[in-house]
Amino acid sequence: MKIILADDHFLVLDGLELLLSTFGFVAQTQRAQNYAELQNALSKETFDVLLLDIHFGKHDGREIISEIKQKYPDMKILALTSHNDLTTIKSATNAGFDGYLLKIDGRNEIEEALKAVSKNEKYFSPKTQQAFFNASTAKVNEKLTQRETEILQLIVQEKTTKEIAEVLSLSEKTIETHRGNIMLKLEVRNIAGMVRKAIMEGLVKIN
Repeated sequence: MKIILADDHFLVLDGLELLLSTFGFVAQTQRAQNYAELQNALSKETFDVLLLDIHFGKHDGREIISEIKQKYPDMKILALTSHNDLTTIKSATNAGFDGYLLKIDGRNEIEEALKAVSKNEKYFSPKTQQAFFNASTAKVNEKLTQRETEILQLIVQEKTTKEIAEVLSLSEKTIETHRGNIMLKLEVRNIAGMVRKAIMEGLVKIN
């Protein structure tokens, strides 16, 4: 595998080159510290994978990736960044990156990413997935009121409408109204879907 690294920080490039040299399947690495160097290198040689810093000097990787993909459609491009916010992750994915790595990711994640994209698979490192999950969960939690969260917890515990009403000292009609609102906010169609999403997204405590 031939890999080119595009980053404007010497320490990052040095560290990556040293790390990649320990991978038996990596035959060659090359570096580019700005977009002009990257364009020059790509015009002279064929690479299997490009590790591209999203904030690449004066250029934004999300803006230049379309041009690179158009010229070199067979080359896989992994985002390499220190940004783990949901907006950046989503925008990079929409821009066309084949995977997303954080600069704090370790050897195993980088190795898995390279092998994954070589098989035409998308790759998101565990830390990226966790950041995405945390942000998504926080967004849902902001939607649910404290009362709705209490009711959701009781529903997951298999309490009936009548039992929930008794526990919270509310009418059954009020519980049904809250339940309907919860389903709308969680974008589910039934109780089973509500319970599944509540558990998967960590919205309730599981005893």
